[in-house]
Amino acid sequence: MDWFENWHVALKFHWKLILTFILMCLLVALPQLHMARVSASPDVFANPEEIRYEGSGGLVLPASVDTATRNEVVRCRGCGWKLTAACIPGPDTYCDAAIRGCPGLLDHMRVWFQPAGGDWKEVDRICLTHYEVTTVADIERRATESFERYVPKQDPHCWPQKGAVTNLPLLCGAGQSIQAVSWSIPVAGFNVGITTTPSWHWDFAGSSLRTNQSGGPYPDRAISHTFRKAGHKEIGLRTKWSGNIRIDSLDQVEIAADLLQNARLTVTIGQALARLRCPGVRSC
Repeated sequence: MDWFENWHVALKFHWKLILTFILMCLLVALPQLHMARVSASPDVFANPEEIRYEGSGGLVLPASVDTATRNEVVRCRGCGWKLTAACIPGPDTYCDAAIRGCPGLLDHMRVWFQPAGGDWKEVDRICLTHYEVTTVADIERRATESFERYVPKQDPHCWPQKGAVTNLPLLCGAGQSIQAVSWSIPVAGFNVGITTTPSWHWDFAGSSLRTNQSGGPYPDRAISHTFRKAGHKEIGLRTKWSGNIRIDSLDQVEIAADLLQNARLTVTIGQALARLRCPGVRSC
């Protein structure tokens, strides 16, 4: 009977050790979970000290922050920002996380903002429980990855399609409309509206043309080039989509990234034959 009682006491002792070990692991792992959420972003990095996240450029703050502050922070390309712990563990530390509706003390953050050339200032407090730290650069990357699903494809052609010769204009078109294209995508819980307008860059075997016109067959002469030498000519076309993004109902932000499409086509240019004319006579 004594051995049973000793075994029972030992079992209870070891369970206490196991539970203590599990709780210590959770306390160490919880801060790391939030750090991992932004580790893939090159302009955001986590800090195990009091500063939990910091970076530069536009930051998208949650809807709990007032609109004027969100607009100021999201528009600023050359600004700094950081999120610091609002609740520091300790018996004499006051924390208003529960009052602000933040269930996790570790999720309660102070938001700091530094305008370009200005001083740091605290602009609000936020809760990370239902918010993923997201920058304008993050959203631009998503727009760059997905924009070709929404804009028209390139379909370049040149005219005449047969019988083009030297010293006569070759007319070309991108096969795309000049109209702006708009679409929306969800990013980290935000609704992101994107509006872009195309422009074109033509490369006629060394001679370039930049234009806001799409071009087309005769009588459209917007895209025209005359080759002086015969041969197979490779023509390059680049379409650049420039525009703005609107996150939720915030002010528009210009897209800094290049949204580009590229295409090439080959045309055959024949040698134009000269014909001598003598007005008023049958032959010269």
